[in-house]
Amino acid sequence: MTKAAQNLLLIAIGAAVLWITLATDEYLNYVKPGFRLPLLGAAVVLVVLGGAGLRREWRTAAEEEHGPRDGHGEDEHGEEGHGNDAHGHDHGGRGPRVAWLMCLPVLAIFIVAPPALGSYTASRDTGRQAQPPPPPAQGFGALPRTGAPIPMTMGEFIGRSHEAQTGQSPYLRGVPVALTGFVTPGPKGGWQVTRLKMACCAGDAVPFPVVVHGLKRPPADAWVRVVGTWRPPADGKIASGVHELQGRSVQRIEKPRKPYE
Repeated sequence: MTKAAQNLLLIAIGAAVLWITLATDEYLNYVKPGFRLPLLGAAVVLVVLGGAGLRREWRTAAEEEHGPRDGHGEDEHGEEGHGNDAHGHDHGGRGPRVAWLMCLPVLAIFIVAPPALGSYTASRDTGRQAQPPPPPAQGFGALPRTGAPIPMTMGEFIGRSHEAQTGQSPYLRGVPVALTGFVTPGPKGGWQVTRLKMACCAGDAVPFPVVVHGLKRPPADAWVRVVGTWRPPADGKIASGVHELQGRSVQRIEKPRKPYE
């Protein structure tokens, strides 16, 4: 790989990052929204470095072709002096071939941009219980028992479900809620509505699954809005770590702009 190609590749990578952060919201498939500005800064640095490298290569090539502009390109015998390398070194030298691997991130973004994580990731850790997130500082408050279903994040539902299972709060019982997530197939034809929670990036994402009863399973990875009520564990299974919903209705929806919680 020539130095010019390396610099062009730096510009391409920077342009790709700018594309997914400015022109689209694809970066939200990989990192939290708060990383948008650092990504933009890194992309601008890559473009500037690549542009500066190309300018240097073009100027060197021009001097080798036409000679320096200060008049010192030839000595008194008409031979080239300081303008060129007397030993024939290649100023546009080549880097290692492995540098072509830098093309892979660009191809991944522009050709096969990986989607947000889905049911495959969530189903790999079926034996791991979803740890309930800590409640807000003021605790989970009371919920109205009349009116439309209450939209609720998966984290809040699991936190309230844990409190209800352990007898800490009666607020969730009988209250219709609406959960948004993707479909994860379960054993024996069952299914879960799942959302992934990430602390930093997709690599540390943890699934928040809720088992849905009484509704036909939609296709795997389909994004849905499920309405139902909290289903308490069977007698003698308090604080089981499995959180369940008695479904009333399910509706297919488009993938949200922010797929992670």
